[in-house]
Amino acid sequence: MCLAGRAGAQVAPEPTPLPSEEQLTLFLANPSATATAAYEIGVRLFDAQRYEAAERAWLRAHALGRDPILLLAVADTRQRRLDEPGAVAMLEQYLSERPDAPDRVAIEARIAALLQSPALLLVRSDRPGDSILLDGVPADEKTPASLEVAPGTHAVTVVGDGKPVGELKVQVGYGESRELDFASNPESEASVAQSEEAKLRRQLALDEEDMTIRRAVIATGSIAAGALVTGSILGGLALRQERDDQKDPTREIVRFTEVSLGLAVLSGITSVTLHSTHRNKRKRERESAGLRIEIRGSGAAATLRF
Repeated sequence: MCLAGRAGAQVAPEPTPLPSEEQLTLFLANPSATATAAYEIGVRLFDAQRYEAAERAWLRAHALGRDPILLLAVADTRQRRLDEPGAVAMLEQYLSERPDAPDRVAIEARIAALLQSPALLLVRSDRPGDSILLDGVPADEKTPASLEVAPGTHAVTVVGDGKPVGELKVQVGYGESRELDFASNPESEASVAQSEEAKLRRQLALDEEDMTIRRAVIATGSIAAGALVTGSILGGLALRQERDDQKDPTREIVRFTEVSLGLAVLSGITSVTLHSTHRNKRKRERESAGLRIEIRGSGAAATLRF
């Protein structure tokens, strides 16, 4: 009887193994696939925590059967994958396809909660343990760190050994994850102090500008001097002609005299104006305060140099 009992006992069939990604693609692309079969394979994939594959199966089932409830299942897979914007999109599509949904109030409350989801900043640097400034405030975490922030624009600064490693400004939406990688760079963009190469380039540009202005001053001064000499000679000639001949000098001499003296005055004014304007510009640059930002440890200090 014992042997007969054993022989009569039913053996539970082994479950069908889950499809690989390639097998799932072939299955979902098969024209003979049904909405029910796609839904059932999605359930098994979801239970196996293969959420992205389950989403593909349920989206295919929705395309075949047009059942809006499947969109709620897709929203669940996206939320488990921390894709809050994707989950909101599926919930809103569900309400759109099912205007008389009995659970509308609950779905709208779920959407409102997802819209308040914080964003996540994954901050990494070449060397673990660097300090982090979030919007100018020292963070408790060190690199590598995951920082929850409100949706919007944020400035992230990483500091190592009292020197800035780097600074990035990033804009994130609700539920969004953003990776921020900082490479060690003593000359950070967060520092306003210029590098030696930049200072040299600026000095060369200033020297070139000074030389250009100097040449312009010399050129206009030379024109003024030459015109003044010409005007003086012509004026003397006109006076001599008037004295010797006891008559008015010719119109041509008078006209050239006036033009030469006018050119001398105009060139002289231009030369003086160029010189004075450039000198005052350089004076203001020397007197203006230079702003230097220094970051030490987890704090920042601004120094005015006069």
